[in-house]
Amino acid sequence: MTLLKFNEDTHIFLTGTIAFLLPVYPPILAPIIVLLTINWLSAPKLMTQGFKNIFNNPSLILIMLLYVLYLVGMLYSDNTKFGHETIETKLSFIIFPLVFSSYTEICKENINKYLKLFIYGSIVNALICFIWATYSYLKPVYYFLDGIGYDLGANYFYYTQLSLFLHPSYIAMYSVFALISLVYLVSKGELKLNWKWAVAIFLLVVFILLLSSKAGWISLVLFFVYFFRWLMIKKRTVFALLIIGFLIGLFSILNIYLTPSFSARIPHLTVITTTLKGLNYENKKTETNSDGSRSRILVWKAATEIIKNNFWVGVGTGDAKDKMMEKYIEKGMTYEYENKLNSHNQYLNTFIALGVVGFIALFLCFVVPFYFSYKEKIILFAAFIIIVGVNFLFESMLESQAGVIFYAFFYSLLCFQIKNDSGTSKAEFINRNSPIQNPKST
Repeated sequence: MTLLKFNEDTHIFLTGTIAFLLPVYPPILAPIIVLLTINWLSAPKLMTQGFKNIFNNPSLILIMLLYVLYLVGMLYSDNTKFGHETIETKLSFIIFPLVFSSYTEICKENINKYLKLFIYGSIVNALICFIWATYSYLKPVYYFLDGIGYDLGANYFYYTQLSLFLHPSYIAMYSVFALISLVYLVSKGELKLNWKWAVAIFLLVVFILLLSSKAGWISLVLFFVYFFRWLMIKKRTVFALLIIGFLIGLFSILNIYLTPSFSARIPHLTVITTTLKGLNYENKKTETNSDGSRSRILVWKAATEIIKNNFWVGVGTGDAKDKMMEKYIEKGMTYEYENKLNSHNQYLNTFIALGVVGFIALFLCFVVPFYFSYKEKIILFAAFIIIVGVNFLFESMLESQAGVIFYAFFYSLLCFQIKNDSGTSKAEFINRNSPIQNPKST
């Protein structure tokens, strides 16, 4: 075995390990990413070609540009400690594009393998969470609050009690993308939709419903739009209608009857309208609220006020959180201050830190790859962009390793490795349609 072959095999193994462990146990990913980087650095010839590949891919340039803007934001940050933590958290924006661009052909050949491993990891995570919830329910494992132990009953299968390793929003996003990847692989003939995979789909759907992430529910609806579209193309209309009826029944039984806290997760229209007016349950003026939906709206309002005063360059990479805390104190938002809430919206969070330039860079990280994926019919990448984009509306997901690694990992893999039906990659598509490469187009 040559050194180059060993290097490539190591790359495949480490990339597959990251794909599997992403939904299973994210805290262990950092040392594996370090090993992936060391393996890349040990092949300087591949690195040289990788740099050339990056310049042929505008999507990769954009995500790396976003990281550079966060570095620039450090120049006018007062809280350098938090700024350095932010820079460290977002290192995947640089690492994955650089590494994967040096193994383009290998990643193209193995992308389906990575997707399968991610699906397996998502299933394993769901099973672990359900097993622990069942154990907690039967034993029971008491939940302590202010020194008092509570038996949560059916709520062990609900929201944060069900999600062991991460916030439910992250796990729900992972699980939805696993479902999309599963249907994608079935549509490409890489997997056969037998009873085992049908059970896996059922498991992940139930898991997402019980995680009760609002963004997860919206993403799940989008997944079923994608799934139904595929069924309609296959002329399986009756099956699609049966699934719709089944889902409505499942949603009602699992969430409304078996989990008493469910109703609190569904905001009524009056909650939204009154909170926008600054009113609480009793229609009295308020700037703070412990209800999740009301608090999130109040936080968004506070974030927009900061943006108005720091529109062009933002407050700096390290000062976004501090400015939110100052705004909470100024407006009397005691609950939000005590719980140190961020903006719960990645677009707002980036706008606060980096101003309109940073916001545009983040926005283009969605628009540009979506344009290419739509143009070339790269359905999986388009679905990924939509799902992540929806989740960014409700959580500041790039402020944690769990969100950054997931986004940067699959973004970097998909943006230049998935081919369209005619077998043309994005880089080849650009070159083919370039006036320089194709004089007839002029």
